[in-house]
Amino acid sequence: MPQLIAHRPVLKLTSELGRVMAAASAREQAGQRVFHLERGEPDFDTPPHIVEALAAAARAGETHYPDARGSAGLRRALVEKLTRENGIPCALDDVVVTLGGTHALFLAFQALLGPGDEILVLSPHWMAIPKLVGLAHGATMRTLPAYLELLSGAWTPEAFGARLRAAVGRETRGIYLNTPNNPTGAVVSREHLEALAAVARERDLWVVSDEAYEHLLFDGARHVSIASLPGMAERTISVFTFSKSYAMTGWRLGYVVSPPELRPVMGPLLSFYTTHGVFPAVQSAGLAALTGSQDAVESMRRAYQERRDVLLSGLEGQAALRVPRPRGAFYAFADVSAARVGRDIWALIEEWLGLGVAVLPGTAFGPEYADWVRISIATRGPDLAEAARVLRERYATAGVRSGAR
Repeated sequence: MPQLIAHRPVLKLTSELGRVMAAASAREQAGQRVFHLERGEPDFDTPPHIVEALAAAARAGETHYPDARGSAGLRRALVEKLTRENGIPCALDDVVVTLGGTHALFLAFQALLGPGDEILVLSPHWMAIPKLVGLAHGATMRTLPAYLELLSGAWTPEAFGARLRAAVGRETRGIYLNTPNNPTGAVVSREHLEALAAVARERDLWVVSDEAYEHLLFDGARHVSIASLPGMAERTISVFTFSKSYAMTGWRLGYVVSPPELRPVMGPLLSFYTTHGVFPAVQSAGLAALTGSQDAVESMRRAYQERRDVLLSGLEGQAALRVPRPRGAFYAFADVSAARVGRDIWALIEEWLGLGVAVLPGTAFGPEYADWVRISIATRGPDLAEAARVLRERYATAGVRSGAR
């Protein structure tokens, strides 16, 4: 019998999210109610005018092979948006429409990384990053814990720059940045981004900037695109998605903007040979999202901020969970070391599933986060409040060390 699966480490990686969702589903099938705080997906429906634009475009015959780079109309609108909102100087041919943000990141890593190359990943990082880097043959990654330190204000821009310089190795080709950050909710300030940009220029590094949550900001936080800083547009690949801002996760629509040097690679080669482009009617819906009313974007942003506050207030009165206050995205990253008390993090995950609360272990975002869990606030406010009540009462009544083995 031939070996069917290639001997590549990336093909042996598993999904911790899939494990939690399967366990939660099994409990639901057995009749238990489970509050799903593990998933990173908006619970809102896509705004109606976007849905109608898709239907109209499909009926009008926008169902044929697309330009692998994306439709000219959508890319023109994206250039205008990138200039207006993000301050990123770019031309039409610098933008490629993708099948969501994950596809855009795949293209970026495929374009930038080869055998022996390394990318420095600030952590905790999105759980797909090790897989996406692993699919770039022969490339590796190293991590620098940073977002919790930035969220807490522990690092000045100067200290951040010093940490970055110390972390960059001989094989480091670039830095992966994600702000607003999944899972911590950190929003990296302009001053800290300027420190990162200085290191990138000094060491001649690329930056892959993942800006999936650019519109989900709390308490007056401001999102800054690093490509807008002096000398950075020519060394930054910026990745965006419609999924989070417009509740379009299932539509698979994103885009990437990169320097002119990558024009022959990103669209005509990588995008063409991975997807042959994005469904044209979906692109027309994306155009409607960009050019139509943005009221739904702001309404969802306010709802997520309110839910964050519901979670934080709901957890008051217990000492087992410490939750740094998120400033963006739709997650809270909770320190559960007092609840874990030395157990494997999966023992805590199973205990909380028994209470009807599904969360994601921090190890999904880096092995050094075994004392943390990610709590999604992309769920109904009443469900979030009830889940917080369950956890508060669990530790308020039974004590922090209950359930320890």
